[in-house]
Amino acid sequence: MQKEKIIDSQTEIIYTKQDKIIINLNYTIMDKKQHALNLCKILGKIKDLKRTGWIRRNVSLPESDADHMFSATFLTLILTPQNLNKQRCLELVLCHDIQEIYSGDPVPGEKADKEKHQAESEAINRIASELDFPYLKELFEEFEAQKTPEAKFAKIIDKLDTAISAYYYDSTQRTNMPLEKEFFAHAIKEIEKIDSPYKNISLEILQSLSEK
Repeated sequence: MQKEKIIDSQTEIIYTKQDKIIINLNYTIMDKKQHALNLCKILGKIKDLKRTGWIRRNVSLPESDADHMFSATFLTLILTPQNLNKQRCLELVLCHDIQEIYSGDPVPGEKADKEKHQAESEAINRIASELDFPYLKELFEEFEAQKTPEAKFAKIIDKLDTAISAYYYDSTQRTNMPLEKEFFAHAIKEIEKIDSPYKNISLEILQSLSEK
């Protein structure tokens, strides 16, 4: 049987062509199993990761990052204007905090912007590698760059959802610390900074909720 040389990192080993096929197949099976294990781990971690802002304000049963991303994605489904790419908006919002399983969930002002971005970039690269899904890096970079109309709308929705959660926690008495005033003010401030004609959608919702 014809043989060919395959050099590994330690020694020279000679395999038959049939051996090589089996070795490659085994690597493929191992890769698929590892990707499946990584997927289970990442999904579990994002469900377990409770949002720091709510923990520090003693909210009982605070939402996780997964809860927040689902809620924000649902808002995106309902509120995305017709002239935006809805699928892109949904993808951006659905993945916008996934990197926090490794980078953490610092509250605003806790880390310098450059330090935060570096940690999150490293985290998203790790996740994309673990899942063999580099598209996650593209979504992360677009959301962070805030250049496209879809990325700007995704950020508006992110801020709106956090304010809505604060309103809900207040209305259901989930904490003895009032949240609405603080989180509405922060959301409005951040949304107004965004150069987008679609921010009024969110501002009108917040105004409606503020009316007693």
